[in-house]
Amino acid sequence: MHRLTFLRTLLGSPALLTLPPLELLGTAEQDRLAWTKDCHQLFVYDGFVRGFQYHAGPQVIGQMKARDELDLVREYDNEHDPDAVAVYWQGQKLGYLAMFENRALANLIDHGMLLAAYVAYTAPELEPWEQCFIAVELLVPANDSFDTYLVHYLQRRDAGFKQHQHYGGEKEGSG
Repeated sequence: MHRLTFLRTLLGSPALLTLPPLELLGTAEQDRLAWTKDCHQLFVYDGFVRGFQYHAGPQVIGQMKARDELDLVREYDNEHDPDAVAVYWQGQKLGYLAMFENRALANLIDHGMLLAAYVAYTAPELEPWEQCFIAVELLVPANDSFDTYLVHYLQRRDAGFKQHQHYGGEKEGSG
């Protein structure tokens, strides 16, 4: 079975990008997804939830905490954005990933990749579009071959992340 077909079958349609707790899955599904218990989580995205004020955000923000898990749901039939990815907290729709920033994550969903999404912080005192900041990490299997690749990449002087300003690289627009 194709990976995307499996995930859509497992999680329903529209496909969830994030996983329910393994304990809620049947034995066969737990076996297929056992690697997610011991995997690498690679940061891929952070940003504000868009449309937060138009969905359940204002009603639930007081209950949300940093590191709360989120579900990302691909909305294939969204009339405004063909790459729409909705953000849910405990079954409540909070809004969407930002349009034009969501294409890569939508592409990951479409190819059956698994992500872990969570609340980075909430700030109810700010404007509605700045009240919920989230982060997303790509889940990749931990195995000797991939671990060796990661160690080698992280040690390279030209590793892309080392060029980023947060790691001492040049700031955008300078140089």
